Amino acid sequence: MKNFLLLFLVFTTTLAKAQLPVWSTDIAPILYNSCTSCHHEGGLAPFSLLSYQDAFDNRFDISNDVTSKKMPPWPPDAAYRRFAHERILSTVDINKINQWIVGGSPSGDTSLAPAKPTYSNASALGTPDLSLRIPNFTVPSSQVNDLYTCFVIPTNLLQTEFITGIEVLPGNSSIVHHVLVYQDTTGQAAALDNATPEAGYTSFGGIGITGQPILVAGWVPGSQPSYLPPNMGIKIYANSDLVVQIHYPAGSANKLDSTRINFKLSTGSLRTVSLAPILNHQTSLVNGPLFIPADSIVTFEEYFQLPNLADITVLSVAPHAHLICKSWLSYVVTPVNDTIPLVKINDWDFHWQGSYGFRNLIRIPKQSKLFGFATYDNTAHNHHNPSSPPQDVSRGESTTDEMMLIYFAYTLYQTGDENIVTDTTTLVDITDTTGTTAINEPLNTIVSTPQFYDLVPNPSTNETQLSYFLPEQTLASLQVFDMSGKLMDEVKLPSALGINGLKYSVAKLPSGQYLFHFTAAGVKRNKTFVVAH
Repeated sequence: MKNFLLLFLVFTTTLAKAQLPVWSTDIAPILYNSCTSCHHEGGLAPFSLLSYQDAFDNRFDISNDVTSKKMPPWPPDAAYRRFAHERILSTVDINKINQWIVGGSPSGDTSLAPAKPTYSNASALGTPDLSLRIPNFTVPSSQVNDLYTCFVIPTNLLQTEFITGIEVLPGNSSIVHHVLVYQDTTGQAAALDNATPEAGYTSFGGIGITGQPILVAGWVPGSQPSYLPPNMGIKIYANSDLVVQIHYPAGSANKLDSTRINFKLSTGSLRTVSLAPILNHQTSLVNGPLFIPADSIVTFEEYFQLPNLADITVLSVAPHAHLICKSWLSYVVTPVNDTIPLVKINDWDFHWQGSYGFRNLIRIPKQSKLFGFATYDNTAHNHHNPSSPPQDVSRGESTTDEMMLIYFAYTLYQTGDENIVTDTTTLVDITDTTGTTAINEPLNTIVSTPQFYDLVPNPSTNETQLSYFLPEQTLASLQVFDMSGKLMDEVKLPSALGINGLKYSVAKLPSGQYLFHFTAAGVKRNKTFVVAH
């Protein structure tokens, strides 16, 4: 009996060790896919994670940051809206990292580790049609805080063209924190640049010109080259200037940068994509002015109703504020009272702002109502507050001022736009071990009834994506009827609160038109769908 128990203990101990995650085959793939675009030699992050020793030496920082969701940086609340090219670790991967650390952080067989990723400034666009570089710029030795420098580069284009692809290549990835690219057709930015003896001029927030500058693109660490959907482009005007605003964080003094912007261009009659702050603190603020007294927390609302002209197609959304902003929420209410979630950010951080592209382009009907909400914390409890003690904050472009803008990339709607997919990768599972999705606040305070969204693609020969929103965890179901009223299928749907999705196979349905009948919490919604084999 004793021998049996001894053998059993040896067996279970060996099995437990065998199941422990190891760096080579379990942890390295996670770090290479999600972390090393910043965490490599010469990268923006303070340490590399390319080797086993790197990961071992920093294992406790890794655990703290991934468990708290601080890293990888991805501000949008994925329970509210999923976006293209997300930087999110799954619960499985986070648990695997923590199990690896608790188990002693074994290396495993290092020969089985994937090949280390390499990072260079080679263009992923092939041969760019237009390549522009900022002047060589050395961050001043006196710089101890964040620096926002605008570099003005003439395009020298002889005719107006369309940007169809864009790529930002930091000249020094250890100091380039983020980049915003604007277009200026007024000459104001060039005048500001010419008024300073050094290359570029300093401007926090916007680029310091009157009127609304034209935003062209943005870049944050981990960003990949971006492409416009087929037959779409952003106009770049003849003889315009590009204004490249670069954020150099504290610790960048005496370091050299030479960031480059590459473009793919096209002429002809492309569909024009515009980037504009449709919701903004000048024309759409409901409870303005944008003023936050010292020692106060204030929430502001913005509202804009689309005119009764045409539907629009939205490609991306990009909130923008400064340092004391704490959270964002934006959604659309259609003329038939459907609510379309756009973006929700629970913990705004100016240093990690970005533009968030939709996985499928979104159709917004004419006369829809656009809403935006932002909360500002001007108290000593806000560790981003630039003033101690807190001071009154008003609208403006300086470091201690505030802004409230939501940029939309959009074009006029054409039939089928909602079928355009910008990211086909599998979504990371964000549910916890209980099968529920973590959300910081009750979603029924935002949308009080279940929502059933357009089926994508429609028509389809094989499968379509069902998307729906539940303001609370509740039972949901789908019934499929043909046009004679015959029940063809019935499906029990996932019931987690927030955005839910399910791929539904239509291969078994004969060609024809169908009614998809969605039911949740007593709410019933219908969508028509066409199967075309």
